[in-house]
Parts: sequence; C-alpha cells; structure tokens
Amino acid sequence: MVMKRVMYALIVAAAVLMMSKIAICGSGKPIGQDVFKTQVKKVLDDMNDAFLKGDIDGFFKYVAHDADIVAVDIMNDDYVVGYDRVVEHMKKSAAMKATYKCTLLDETVRVSSSARVAWTAQLSDCTLTIEERTVSAKVRATATFERRGGSWLLVQEHDSIGLPHVKK
Repeated sequence: MVMKRVMYALIVAAAVLMMSKIAICGSGKPIGQDVFKTQVKKVLDDMNDAFLKGDIDGFFKYVAHDADIVAVDIMNDDYVVGYDRVVEHMKKSAAMKATYKCTLLDETVRVSSSARVAWTAQLSDCTLTIEERTVSAKVRATATFERRGGSWLLVQEHDSIGLPHVKK
C-alpha cells in the first residue's frame, strides 16, 4: 500500500514537472533561453549588416513601429523618439553616403527569464569615411528588444563614443 502511494506521488510529480511552462534544465536556466539568445543574436547581426550596407528596409524589418521607441546616436542632437522620426533619421544618415567599417570587439546578449525582453551590449572598433575624411573610434552600443508574435523587435538603441579619462 505504501509503495503504491509512493509510486503514485512520483508519477504525479513527474507529470507536473513535464507540464510546467518553466521547466528547468540542468544548467539552472529555463529551457529555450539559449534558443531565444541565438534568435536575438541573429536579429542583431542582421541589423548591423543591413546598417553597414545602407539597407534601410533590412534594418527596419526588426524595429517596432511604436510612437515611443527611442534611438540615441553618436552625433549631437541624435536623440530620436518615435518610429517615424527614427526612419527619417536613418534616411538622413544613409543620404550622407558614409562608409562604415566595424570590427566587433565584445558582445553581451541577455534574455529575460520570461523571454519577452532581451538586451544587448556591443563594443566595436569602427572607422567612418565621409567626403574623404576618416574618423576612427571605439563605439559602444546597447539595444533592447521585445518579443512580439514570435519576432524580436528593437524598442530602444543607444550608440556612444567614450570620452578619454581625465588625468589628475
């Protein structure tokens, strides 16, 4: 009788664990986290490639069409809010006919435990050439993505160039 109850309890426990939406794998991470991280990394790579090629449509297929998305670029006055304004800003940037070359130095991609939000950080060594003038700098970039309908969409991005440390 006791053995029957123990077996019943084990079967119920196993069924509950298998039906759980937040099953945990041996690493302590929710199952699927690595899949979502890979998806976000691919979106980020595709967006970076599209930007470097001047492919605005390729870039914007990953951007949320929201009135409150935010983009902060490295130039003065490049604090842009709203999908329409971000599109306008990117078109203006593309019209400059600049050539960008960037080498990724470091990257972090994280996905929330709910797998609804992801954030990234990158450090790249970049060279910008425009009108025969070249500028090189280490560019820091962060982005926030939201998963909607199975797709990861950019809702915030910020690029910056660090200032030199002040010597005493």
